[in-house]
Amino acid sequence: MLSDVSQLATRAQVVLNGGEHRAFIQKDGTFAVDNVKLGDSLLEIASSDYVFPKIHVRISLKETGEGKEEEGGRASIAARYVQIGSEWSDDAPVLAYPLRISASDKYDFFTERQGFSIIAMFSNPYMMMVGASLLAVFILPKLQANMDPEALKELQGGTKE
Repeated sequence: MLSDVSQLATRAQVVLNGGEHRAFIQKDGTFAVDNVKLGDSLLEIASSDYVFPKIHVRISLKETGEGKEEEGGRASIAARYVQIGSEWSDDAPVLAYPLRISASDKYDFFTERQGFSIIAMFSNPYMMMVGASLLAVFILPKLQANMDPEALKELQGGTKE
C-alpha cells in the first residue's frame, strides 16, 4: 500500500465534481481546492498507481445559535465516504477534518506470464488440426494396405466390366 506520500506520482491530483475543480497534492500530502461553491460535491483522487475512495463533501454555512445561517460567515464541511452508483446518504459517519485519505488498493496492470503447459499446447485448436492431419497422412495408407483388393478397386474408381 501507500505508506509514504512521496510514493504517489507527481501527476496525481484531487478532482472535484469530475473536473470542475482540480488541485495538486503537495509533497507533505496536503491539498487545497479553492473557490468551491456551497452544496454537494464528489471528491476523487486521480492517481495512475493507487485506488482511493470517493468522498461526498457537503459545504454549508455555519448556523448561529438561533438556527439561522450566518451571512458572510464560515463554511461548515461534512465529508463521507460514498459508494459510486448509490445515493448519497447522511447515515454514513462524518470524516474528521482535515481529511486523511489513504489508498485502498494498488492498481495491477500486468498479469504474470503463464508457464509452459503440454495440456494447454495440445488443447489449442491449431494443434488439434495438425494432429488430425498427421494421423491422416500416416494412418490412412496403413488402413488402405489392409483393405480387401475388390473393395480397394471399388474405392479407386469402380470396376470395369
